[in-house]
Amino acid sequence: MPSISEPDKAEMEEFIYNVKLLVNTLGYKIFEEIKEKQNKDENYFYIDSVRGAKGKGQITSEGFVVLKGSKMANNTVDSAQNWVIKKREELLEKEIVVENNENYIFKKDYLFSSPSTAAAIVMGRNANGLREWKLNNGMTLKEFEKPDEE
Repeated sequence: MPSISEPDKAEMEEFIYNVKLLVNTLGYKIFEEIKEKQNKDENYFYIDSVRGAKGKGQITSEGFVVLKGSKMANNTVDSAQNWVIKKREELLEKEIVVENNENYIFKKDYLFSSPSTAAAIVMGRNANGLREWKLNNGMTLKEFEKPDEE
């Protein structure tokens, strides 16, 4: 059985996520499982990175929202793609993210097109948001959306 690289797998997972989001936005709930109603706090996803990023976010019908008060990593890694660097600069220029005592803090909630884009910006590196964003109990966003897989 052929294997695929981790970046290719992440790209395919992101594509599937976007298709589901688009179909869902059009009003077709064909990919949506019926879930028990959960406490609102249980629907927050977190990133706590060794490089200082501490993000809190939530899935919406439009994408993924990083919440006010989240902290971006102070810098990007050398291997970060150009779009990550430019988007971080744009957020600082528009004062959506502000520098506070050498920390970069989200001044207001900000909607990203996908969890991976949000994770990459918060962490300052390329990231698979389906694996990086986790509930308080450690469950990844991917596991949350498809609890029977993995």
